[in-house]
Amino acid sequence: MTVRILGLSIKYFPLLRGISIHPYLQSPKAGYRSFCDGKETRRMELPEGIIMGFGNPLLDITCNVEDNVLLEKYGLEPNAAIIADEKHDALFDELMNMENVTYSAGGACQNSMRVFQWIVQTPFRAVFTGAVGKDKLGDRIEKRATANGLLTLYQVKEELPTGSCAVIINGPNRSLVANLGAASLYSEDWLDDEENACALERAAYFYITGFFLAVCSPVVERVAIMCSESNRIMILNFSAVFVLQMQKDALANILQYVDIIICNKEEAIAFSETTDWKTKDVFAIGSQLQKMPKANVRPRIVMITDSACPVLVFQDNDRILEYPVPPVKRGEVFDTNGCGDAFVGGFLAMYVQRMPLDYCIRTGIFASQQILNVVGVQIEKLPKFSEACI
Repeated sequence: MTVRILGLSIKYFPLLRGISIHPYLQSPKAGYRSFCDGKETRRMELPEGIIMGFGNPLLDITCNVEDNVLLEKYGLEPNAAIIADEKHDALFDELMNMENVTYSAGGACQNSMRVFQWIVQTPFRAVFTGAVGKDKLGDRIEKRATANGLLTLYQVKEELPTGSCAVIINGPNRSLVANLGAASLYSEDWLDDEENACALERAAYFYITGFFLAVCSPVVERVAIMCSESNRIMILNFSAVFVLQMQKDALANILQYVDIIICNKEEAIAFSETTDWKTKDVFAIGSQLQKMPKANVRPRIVMITDSACPVLVFQDNDRILEYPVPPVKRGEVFDTNGCGDAFVGGFLAMYVQRMPLDYCIRTGIFASQQILNVVGVQIEKLPKFSEACI
């Protein structure tokens, strides 16, 4: 029964009766420091379903524009991610009538899990869940994700169609407008299904986006508590400024259970503003995020990314690491959509294999730069991953 797996009290949590740590994490070398000590770079045979992602599966509708006319017409910022409202209905119709529009399976978390699979190369190491409509579009997205080696456990909703995301590219800028559709209806009863309960019990790592937190915070909180009580790894991506502004209370409820926080510079500053920290210094913000109260003894890691500045990594004992991002040559295709998703997928692909933190970060940077060369997150157009490139 799932209620036994995700119950919020210990007496209903069977994994805590004699098994205090997930089996995959029981090795003496599986602790936090083995990820960060840099002493060896050994690859591991990953069990099926080792990581589970929670997000919003969407069809990405991508177009390239040469000016800001379309953005101004619909009141969009050059680099922002928002949820569509009524005034954006015409935007989706307009995009689908344009030439040279690309369609691809998307959604930030699903993209990260697909990139994860591209790197680990063995199918079904990653599991993804989110809500889709009972329609051809949902079927198409599932087929594409499965072809990329991702195991999907969608919650199917008949009330709304599968969601979509308008991706408007203008040079190095990209604006995202998500029409969540069925994704907005994800509900807790997914956790009560027997097949899903097995997947939850099997996973040792859980990756959740802020976009999903905005959709179904009760599920996020239950999974976060489960991770903390069973010493499994919980990774949260802030995802967008609006999430921090609109989900302040939900975020406050789960941060104590989060082992790894990922955000970009703008999101870090937005979090500081919503918590009244009175600073825009990302070094100070990262340090404060890392030191926030935690429900278990595992030290938290905070990563702050930026398109031009180094990736910043904050750890315990005030350790701050900086990883410069190599310059990128613009080719025929230069699509920044999915870069952040690819960074997370690359990072996690090595992190779950217990590789040194330096190796994980460099793999994330490599993956993010590879995705620049294709329109949308089309894994099938990427070269076969090789560690020689890292």
